Amino acid sequence: MQLLKSEKKIKTATWIVGFILLVAVFVLLAPQVMAQASLGVEVGADTGLGTADLKLVITRIVRIILGFIGIIAVIIILYGGYTWMTAAGNEQKIDDAKKILVNAIIGLIIILASFAIVSYVISRLQQATISGPGAGGRDPYHINPGALGGGILQNVYPEPGATEVPRNTLIMVSYKESMDIASIIDIESDPADCADLPEEVFCGFLAEVSGDPTTLVINRSEDNAQLAADEVVVMTNDGKNFVYDPVVYLGSSDAYTNYSINLTDQINKSGGDPAFLIGGYLWSFQVSNIVDLTPPKVTGVVPVSGTAVPKNTTVQINFDEAVNVVTATGHATGDPSLPFNNILISYEDDIGNIIYMSGDATISNFFRTVEFISDIQCEIGPIPVVNSCGTVPTCFPGEEDFLVLVKAALVDVNGNTIDIFSGITDAAGNSLDGNADGFSQGQPDDNYSSNFSTTDEMDLTPPEIISPLEPEQGNESVPQNKHLKAIFNEYILSSSLNTENFVVFESACGLELPEFPDDGSCYPEGGFTTYKENISGNPAVNGGNPATKAILRTYYPYLNPLTDYNSRLTAGIKDAYQNCFNPAVGPCQPGQITPNCP
Repeated sequence: MQLLKSEKKIKTATWIVGFILLVAVFVLLAPQVMAQASLGVEVGADTGLGTADLKLVITRIVRIILGFIGIIAVIIILYGGYTWMTAAGNEQKIDDAKKILVNAIIGLIIILASFAIVSYVISRLQQATISGPGAGGRDPYHINPGALGGGILQNVYPEPGATEVPRNTLIMVSYKESMDIASIIDIESDPADCADLPEEVFCGFLAEVSGDPTTLVINRSEDNAQLAADEVVVMTNDGKNFVYDPVVYLGSSDAYTNYSINLTDQINKSGGDPAFLIGGYLWSFQVSNIVDLTPPKVTGVVPVSGTAVPKNTTVQINFDEAVNVVTATGHATGDPSLPFNNILISYEDDIGNIIYMSGDATISNFFRTVEFISDIQCEIGPIPVVNSCGTVPTCFPGEEDFLVLVKAALVDVNGNTIDIFSGITDAAGNSLDGNADGFSQGQPDDNYSSNFSTTDEMDLTPPEIISPLEPEQGNESVPQNKHLKAIFNEYILSSSLNTENFVVFESACGLELPEFPDDGSCYPEGGFTTYKENISGNPAVNGGNPATKAILRTYYPYLNPLTDYNSRLTAGIKDAYQNCFNPAVGPCQPGQITPNCP
């Protein structure tokens, strides 16, 4: 009899605790939703009791209570099992044990349901108290958001949720693999902008079926107006990077306008497989009422001008804003009269001939960094060199003086670009301001030059991480919009800091990336991108020596609350000398055990 009363008390207590937890969440967090503002930090500051976010404190309390009750439920289940095992055939004890187990399992189900409901409520309420970064605070992600970062998309421009986007912006999309160009571009169309282009460039209006765009839909949110297929010119020179150029400026001169871009599920990979799940990928941004007439500038070149470096170097050119991906990238043949010739790297041989390097120029870092990699294999005598990637790096000729020339585009007397393929332009079509005077004079006045020398040596030392990752291992106080960061002890190859080599994923998905589901469910809901910041001369970072900060940015609604995440930096990350992050050496994290800790 006493046992049955205990069972009833346990069952009743479980229901009561679950109910109280739900009421507590609504009572304590709902007012913040109505106010559309966080009260946590301000309350803590006023009382002098600390500045932890009130939502975070409540979340922790709820999780602790649920965890404690869960432990009790497990203990009761064990007790019921023990009672059954020691019943020795006593029917009364067996019946009592069954009742204990049934009630304990019911209680455990209630606890788990309470945890799920609490997690959902807190997630929705936290999203209600964090404004989206653009497009009037609307949620701009509705279709397959995991495609950005976690899926086939490497980067898009303008960024998801961007504001103050100029009316004359280009739209740029970078894929991780080659696409079926015919599913994106109507190659048979003949826009005026596609006349006299290099034969390596595919150009035309948007692909369409029965007059409807099939690959990209540009939608003005205010009136749901869409651009027709012949109102957008599309270009690519490699099948991975695409530039969409609206024929007429977006938005209006007297108001801000919200736009959404839908890469549809009609886009195919080069092998014919669909690139996206049903619905495609959608993102939004806000267009201002101004036209961008400010030309781009070079902010720095690696190797730094005037330095001597090992011959397996790469050349990294950094701009202060996004540049046109189609005209800034390509394969250089060594003949400056042929494409690609907007970035030329040359040296003078022993008899005075100017030799132009052959190689490939790639873009990364939010379309702000172009890197040139030679296509000449590194050798010691006749033997190819193998680096920490297990591959043969490429080299510039040793003991030579090199000139890096970044060409501005041709412009008219008013500084307007007249040939985008003649030089570097930004994402609004402005020609490079190589002399940094604020105006576009075109070439040769605005061509940018830098120089470096090579030694006959090679740098084969892998990069290392020199400070704890952010967030640190086991950190439970991470804001939803926290950027993930790692600092390396030298300059890093920007193109290797991509969303394949620097990722964040839910811990519940496990650690084997190839086994993740292809629906993007393991990755942040708003998607993510990666970029870098070069650091030099700061005594607090790597003793003032060159370093690179690798950064991963998530987009609204950012990281899910009450969710454990893992960050991963793979051996695919390379330094400026093409050495892989292998072994993956870095400082120990709290609670971490690894042979690569110093």
